[in-house]
Amino acid sequence: MSKTKSEYEKRYPSACILAITTSSIDAAFRTTTANLNRVQPALDILSTLPANAKLLVHFFSNGGAVTNTLIAKAYAERTGRPLPARAYIFDSTIGRASYQATVRAFSLGLPKNILAQLLGVLVLRVLLALYYLGNLLLGKEELVEAARRALNDKTLLDRDTPRLYIYSVADDMVAWQDVEEHARDAKKLGYTVYMEKYQDSGHAAHMLVDRERYWGAVDRLWHTVS
Repeated sequence: MSKTKSEYEKRYPSACILAITTSSIDAAFRTTTANLNRVQPALDILSTLPANAKLLVHFFSNGGAVTNTLIAKAYAERTGRPLPARAYIFDSTIGRASYQATVRAFSLGLPKNILAQLLGVLVLRVLLALYYLGNLLLGKEELVEAARRALNDKTLLDRDTPRLYIYSVADDMVAWQDVEEHARDAKKLGYTVYMEKYQDSGHAAHMLVDRERYWGAVDRLWHTVS
């Protein structure tokens, strides 16, 4: 995120940037109340924006999609309106609930020691299996699936707000087919959709593969609304 933030500061030096981080623990295991407390400062800022504010929302991975959904729902409950964004960027998202992909995502935060990695992955597999089983038994919708649905809900994300999907065939955490399916559904619902499909960039690493292409897509999206 730091490299993306730095580039935004260079390209749009007069812009105010609000950065929100989301860990795997936040997305999967914290309660809704705890997560609302986590994003409350951001929600307070968004609620005070003037009607003519130029807001670009750029979120990464399924964790970012879940957090954006949480904020959008809280904002709608508070104001009765969708988030006041001019444009959205779906970066390496949104996929589907996948046991293997979730294990890989959580594994990124494990120590580099081989033994710790092996033990950590084993514990993760057990905990995540219990998590998915609990959702199944309780009839609870998985967070990523709920976010997929919410991101195409006009009461949360205005249909007049264009969106750009940046994704990759080589992403081993979010399948490109799932991203394209969501984009097709959005088009059918009336959203303006732009796609930037990479072939060999890793998860949330498209800028590292082709910086000019990445920021060219971002700039083109923003120029359509600014």
